[in-house]
Amino acid sequence: MNMRLLSLLAGGGLCLALATALNAAEPTIAFVSMERLFDDYYKTKAANVQLKTRFESVDAPRRDLLNQVKTLKAEVEKLGVEARDKSLSDAERNKKRMAAEDKFALFRETEAKLVEFDNTYKKKFGDEMKQSQQKLVGEIRAVIEAYVKEHGIRIVFDSSGKTLNSVESVVYYDPAFDITEPILAILNKNATETETSKTTETESKKKTP
Repeated sequence: MNMRLLSLLAGGGLCLALATALNAAEPTIAFVSMERLFDDYYKTKAANVQLKTRFESVDAPRRDLLNQVKTLKAEVEKLGVEARDKSLSDAERNKKRMAAEDKFALFRETEAKLVEFDNTYKKKFGDEMKQSQQKLVGEIRAVIEAYVKEHGIRIVFDSSGKTLNSVESVVYYDPAFDITEPILAILNKNATETETSKTTETESKKKTP
């Protein structure tokens, strides 16, 4: 083996060693705010607007039931007072008492309808919200996974996570290790200007009394 070949091999080995050292120096740990990614993801904002619209569509019949319950309760209390009014005849008081009993039965029936209505839609909206959140979180995790694989990152911590004592699970980290912004940019790159404007406009209308 001549000296030139040895020189080339030695140079190649040095480059390989240098490349390995540089790769080892790259950070293999990163931090991301899942809370911010979820809140600022354009699909999350669109889903929130849709869910709020659906909720408001059932709010009117609920208010109607609630008003009926309040009205019936007031009528029952009024008839109860009149049924005990000594200035009225026995027949008149008995009539008021029977009316109060009938009204109370209607009150309990309407109250039960309101409770059933709340339980039904609370579960319905709760299930829909949970499914929507799981889907969106799944999309966010997929983007994070693709990003870290591309950049040689081995583990990612959620900097917005809390412990059982409501203390940040990550007390401190170098901002240079934070990948929230690039992940958010990837998530929102497919948000069209029309979608973004529509979501913002709808949210503004909801806030306007």
